[in-house]
Formats: sequence, C-alpha cells, structure tokens
Amino acid sequence: MKTASIAYRVADFLRRHPPFQYLEESELLELVSGGRVLFHEDGELVFEHGQKRRPYLYVIQKGVVRLVDYSDEADDGEVVEILRDVRGEGDLLGVGRYLGIAEHTHTARTETEVILYALPADLFWEQIKRHSRASHFMAAYFRVAITPPGLDGDPSRADDLRLGRRPVDWMAKRVEHLPDAVICGLETPVREVAARLADQPPGAAAVVVDDQGAPRGLISTRQLSDRVASAELPLTAPAARLMAPVTDVLRPGLPAGVYLTRMLELQLEHLVLTEDGCHRGPVRAVLARRDLARIEAAAPLAIVEDMARAGGIYELSGLLAQGQAFIAAGLTDAEALRWLAPMATALYAAVLRRVVVLVEGALRAEGHAIPDLKHCWVFFGAAGRGELTTLYDLDHGLIYDEPEPDQRRAARGYFLELGRRVSAALAACGFVSTAKGIVSGHPSACRSINEWEIGFSHWIRQPLESCVYRATSFFDLRPVHGDCTLVARLHQHIHREEDQSPGFVPLLVADSMANLPPLTFFRGLVIDDDGRYTETLDVQRATLQPVVDLARALVLEAGIDQPAGTLERLGALAPDDREAAVLVNETIAAFRNALYYRTRAGLSSHSDGSQIEPSKLTRLEQNLLKSGFRTVLGLMEYVGKRYGAAPRR
Repeated sequence: MKTASIAYRVADFLRRHPPFQYLEESELLELVSGGRVLFHEDGELVFEHGQKRRPYLYVIQKGVVRLVDYSDEADDGEVVEILRDVRGEGDLLGVGRYLGIAEHTHTARTETEVILYALPADLFWEQIKRHSRASHFMAAYFRVAITPPGLDGDPSRADDLRLGRRPVDWMAKRVEHLPDAVICGLETPVREVAARLADQPPGAAAVVVDDQGAPRGLISTRQLSDRVASAELPLTAPAARLMAPVTDVLRPGLPAGVYLTRMLELQLEHLVLTEDGCHRGPVRAVLARRDLARIEAAAPLAIVEDMARAGGIYELSGLLAQGQAFIAAGLTDAEALRWLAPMATALYAAVLRRVVVLVEGALRAEGHAIPDLKHCWVFFGAAGRGELTTLYDLDHGLIYDEPEPDQRRAARGYFLELGRRVSAALAACGFVSTAKGIVSGHPSACRSINEWEIGFSHWIRQPLESCVYRATSFFDLRPVHGDCTLVARLHQHIHREEDQSPGFVPLLVADSMANLPPLTFFRGLVIDDDGRYTETLDVQRATLQPVVDLARALVLEAGIDQPAGTLERLGALAPDDREAAVLVNETIAAFRNALYYRTRAGLSSHSDGSQIEPSKLTRLEQNLLKSGFRTVLGLMEYVGKRYGAAPRR
C-alpha cells in the first residue's frame, strides 16, 4: 500500500465495517500504511491448519473464504472435509492469534476470487483496545469464557448499546441503606405494636420474634386497621394472635432485583431480612414495597397488586398489556433478562391466579358441586422454567388430590370444566396457545395426583413406547396457585422412578442431540454444517432447546428439584473439572443471549419469536449468535461423551 490514494481507498472500505468504523481516521491510515493487498484465485489456500501465523490480520475485501478442517474418520478411509465457517466481505481471518495460539487452527480456502487486506496484527490489537465499541465487537468473535485479555466484552459499557440508562439498571444496585426494623415479642400487646408503628412511614410492618430473636411473624398497619379497628381483636391481645407468618427471609445487601422478584413470586408486601438469610438468624430489617419504590418505581409490584383485585377479564388483559410494555421497555440487552424473565413469570402467574378465582366464583354462582379436594395449578415448559417472555404457549395444568372411588367421575368432570374455562379466560386475556401448547382444559394436563404419578412412571419406565420426547415439558413443573404439597409429592415420585430406571437419562441425552445448532451466517442467510442455506434461524430449535434438554437431563440425574430454570439448573451442577466449569459459564451466556433475541423478536412481531431473520441483525448481533452456536455444540459434544451419545449430523 505505497500510494496515498490506495491507502485512502482501503481506509474508506474499512470504515464501512466493524470494528474499524469505531477507530479514528488517523488510526486507520496508520494501520493501512503498514499493510498489504493480497489476491487469491478460486480454490487457493490462504493458510493451512498448523501453519505458523504471519504478523498480519486479514480482512476480506472481496470474495468468499471457507474455513475447514479435515478428518480421516470416514468408513472408506478417505479424508473428509468438515466445514467450520464461511466468511465474506468485511469479515476477519486469523483472530485466533489473540488467544495466544501461534498456529492456525483451521484451513482457509477461497471459494471465489478473493482480495484480502493484510493489516499489522499487533498495531490493530492496540488500537482496538482503546475503543469500547470496537473492543466489544471483537469479543463477539470469541467464546465468552475465553475472550482474550484486554478486551471489553461487557455490552453494558459499549456506548453503541447504551445510549442512556437502561430501565433495569436499578435492579442490579445493592440495597445498602435499610430502615431500622420495628421488633416486638410474641406477648407484646397489640396496643404497643400500634404505638411503635404510628411513628413509621405508611406501609411499614413490625416483625414478631421469639425468645431467641428469630422472626416468627409480621404485623402490618393494614392488619391493625382490619382486625383491631374493627374490634375483632382487643388492644390487649398479644402480638402472636395478630401476626401473619413469615413466608420467606433473605439477607441484607442483595441487589434490588433479587428482593423485587421474590416479592413478585410470593406475592409479598414485606420481606424480612436476617443477618445470614436464615429463618433462625437475628433480624436486620423489614423491607417494604415502598422501600424498593424509593430506589426506582417498581411498576411490576403495582401491576401484580392490581391484578389480584381485578374485577374481570377485560381489566386483567389491560394490566397484562402494561406488564408486557414494562418488559419490552426494559429489554435493552441479554443481561436485562436476569430480572425481566422472572418478572414475566410472576406477571403470568398473577394472571392465572386471578383467572382461577374469577372462574371458580362463576362456577359456584352457577351451582356447580365443588369437590372438597386439595388442588394445585402449575406451569409447564418455558413458563415452568421461568423462561417464557412472550404471550405464546403459556403451558399450564392442574393437579388435584385423589378422590374417593365413587367421586372420581364427578371430580374429573368439575376440574376439566374448570380447566376449560380457565384456558378460555387466559386466551381472552391475550395468551396464545398453539397446537403444541399444554392447557388445563385438556385431559392430558388435568389429572389427579395418582394419574400424574402413573403418567410419569410410564414416561420414565417406557420412554420409547410412551414417546417421552413429546412429554419432556411436563418435567418442568412449577407450582403457581393452590396446595404446593401435591407438586412436592410428584417431584419425589419422579426422582424415585428415575433412580430405578438408569437408562432414562441417557435416552434423554441422546434425544437432545437431534437439534444441531447451525454453522454460521453468511450474507444474511443461515448455513448448516452441510453447507445448506436457509433465510431464517429457528433460535428455539437450534440454540435454546438443546441446552434446555441437556440441563433437564443432568439435574434429573443429580436429583435436583429446584431451581427449575435452565440457567439455574446449569449453575447448580457446579462441575469439578475446569473444562466443564468453563463450558457451563459459556453456555449460560449463550443461552441468555439467544433468549434475548427470541424475546426481542417475539415482542416486536407479536409472535413466539423463535424465527429470526439474520439479514435484519447487525454484524455484531450475528457474531454474538454465532459464538453461541459453537458453545452449544461444545456442550452437546461434552455431555455426549459422558453418555456415549453424539450430536446427529
């Protein structure tokens, strides 16, 4: 690149492509001045596997380059070419050097006539690390857990993605300044409790402790007004008679989002914080909803509270739309799903709970005989895992206690009618159920506890005959409303059956190998490992589903009931060897990123979001998804070796 005119033409080309577009013009000209222009005919090698790297990074100015490996594992002993990636205009070659790898790990062969710009690799690297946007783009070329040192791979600090403060940023803030707790004993008179709360802000609560200082109950100003002001309880009554039991406790100093999502999940107005987060620990504070509102307006709490009082389906549908709008506004990047996914689950659970109450009231008013049986509403599938972020396929069902033999038909008839009406009401609220959806109005999702146990036994003992691959969503069950002991009993039954069927988990693993992630993107198209092109990416089938299936199989083998989410399941595995630990961390990042793009597509197109057009993604977004493809395939290969299964090609 000896003449100034050529240097400016090359610089003009580079600034049209990331990461060069983030560099200063003077930096581009300095970079170009130390480079070379290379030309290759069709079918020539740019570099070979194992060849020592030259001091250049390559940028494709024109043409197509295939990255391939070679294998001699064919049955006839012939060498087989394995396609690894396809690169085109503006793409980079030779970035593996920044991981400290001195030789090329693939062979690069031209598929057309190709013009390359060979740029000084060391100078390029120094320039990239000066600019956060360029650094973030380059990080997407690598798997998340092996990003080269010095690169900023955090999208929250890349100012092209962060033009303003994200709506969910406040959820990551730790709640450090807590109000002093109002504490009283079990025998403290209600009159004294009321006097102490009188000096507190509206919505405050007193925590009732036992002789060891452990929290036993809560007394809110609302309880005082409801039961004392109405003369139901005298002012001389002990606090123990007025208090509500403590549902859950957490420790102080956690991110605000942790407290918010727990309040949403358990429908709490107050959270007791103890020194160590244990029920027997000393009380530090009582966190109220208004305390979170001081950090930032906690809209989902208000929406869920309004849902619990909604007078009808029309009102519920409006509140659900508000909740979806909040989620859409907060969906700025993949990290936001850490908070938004559990919020969506809590919103959908609040809708289901209110719908059940309204429908049960209607059935009662119509004179239906209501069985006196414990029952529990549950979520299955993505909702059961806490990963449903659109209104498509809210899989739900009903478990009811075993009736007496002569009452079975009547009980089944009532609960099926209840399930049908609840399913119809959820559809009226805005939820969409496709042909693959699970709904409580169908007999397969509305069963007595004995029938559920028989069903799971059949799936586990005879997985092939029962076509268990069609029923795996039932294994992701989350209690939502009613008697949760039925779900606990079912979990215990599943693990007993799984312990007695050692071939079940390996079969689940083998089934999970059916959905291979694609190979790469090229010119807005999806390319699989056979080189076939499609216009859309099914992100659910190709990226999310294999991880969901593998994580489910692994926690079933480990006997883990909770947590139910895929990311929590992966985190709970805590593998001992470093290779597996790195792979788990990579998979968590890749899964959350894929779920982000599915959610974004679903909310913007009013669909389930599974179909994504790569042509509508930026180069950065394509690279982020591509790195996820490699990670998912790595997980499949790693788990497959453990169980003697291999990804199906």
